[in-house]
Amino acid sequence: MHEEGVTIGEVCRMTFKHIWAVLISSVLFAAALTLLFVFVVNPLDTQYSMSFYLTFPGSETHKYPDGSAFSYREFVSYDALARAKASDERFGSVDVDGMIREDDISVTAEFTAPDGVYLQTGNYTIVVEGKYFSSRETAQAFIRAVAQTAVDSVKQKAESISYTIDEDVFSVASFEDKLALLREAGENILSVYDEWIDDYRAGYSVGGKALSTYRAEAAVACSSSTLDALDEELETRGYVPLDELDARISDLQREQRLNEEKIQTLREMLASSSIPDNAVQEMIAELMVRNVEIENEMDSLTEENITAFEARIDTLYERVQSAAETVKAVSVALYEQESAVHFSTNRAVVSGGVSPVIVAVGGFIVAFLIAVIVACSAEMKRSRRQAEENAAPSGQIESIVRSWQGDGSPAPVETPEVQASDEGQPEEEDVPEEHEDE
Repeated sequence: MHEEGVTIGEVCRMTFKHIWAVLISSVLFAAALTLLFVFVVNPLDTQYSMSFYLTFPGSETHKYPDGSAFSYREFVSYDALARAKASDERFGSVDVDGMIREDDISVTAEFTAPDGVYLQTGNYTIVVEGKYFSSRETAQAFIRAVAQTAVDSVKQKAESISYTIDEDVFSVASFEDKLALLREAGENILSVYDEWIDDYRAGYSVGGKALSTYRAEAAVACSSSTLDALDEELETRGYVPLDELDARISDLQREQRLNEEKIQTLREMLASSSIPDNAVQEMIAELMVRNVEIENEMDSLTEENITAFEARIDTLYERVQSAAETVKAVSVALYEQESAVHFSTNRAVVSGGVSPVIVAVGGFIVAFLIAVIVACSAEMKRSRRQAEENAAPSGQIESIVRSWQGDGSPAPVETPEVQASDEGQPEEEDVPEEHEDE
């Protein structure tokens, strides 16, 4: 060891003497520092993000199955987050209210502009602050649950669609309105199949049956030719419900009498005029034709005919309702098959915070250096103290050697007490030789 400094070799030697203490203290410090960052520092400064692609039938139109507008911002709405939290007991401690209040979760959409018009691609990214989760696994599971709520929402809206005719409305409608409702429902059902066939293909299988087969069955059930025949018969015979039959016949009889009176009046006008009036003759002809129609209509307005006609309408109604139930079942199955969320990665991307590996390595190095300095400092102090203790006996030997007298006899060694008493007495003055003779 040198007074002017310590060499590298001496540092290594002093460190090696305390190597286990240095290593153990370094490891403990690094472990404590790592735990501090993992459970305290990093969660407060970490963000988790995951990107995914959402697809469902008609997603390119940005509308839900029921026709309502689709908005990707609904992914992080309070209702969506609450449903995601309730989907797994691991999320029981997630503070959804705080997440919304502090704006600690966000979603962004990817856009493309092939023709200068920005369109959504269906790719989305959710970013959430890490302070709400105990681990990366929990955070990524929560993000997956949030994305799944969008898929579940699509399926729920598909299940909520009704293609059937409201029974209460149909029961009180007139024959004309019933036929109109049946025609509208049938056209709607066929249009749904046509849209799916355009989006996929005629042979696309849903529930073990092709879409084209479903459409063909619906076309038979909602037969337009049957509706045309019923419309024509109704227009010709003027059927009304049985509870309106008497009133209808009275109205027709009244109309028929009025027409006869008009015809008689017009004929008198023609008889009193010497010039034939073609317009009056045409009016008479029309009234006569109308009276023939009224007569035929009254002949047709029987309870038997009306009951049979109403039965045919009810039969068609049951067929259309059955087709409507089928198209709904196919719709739910189709959305179940084709609605999905696909994630770009299986694990969440972590940003912010410090890697535990870096913290552990850095903490170990810093702790190791500090421990080496402490060990070397302690070793140097111990060495100086030992050197001072070893230097004390050699100084006493030197003072003994200098105290030997000329005759070779040792000088008496004065104890510290004697030396102290001598120091307290005054020194004797030298007496001159001449005074000694006297």
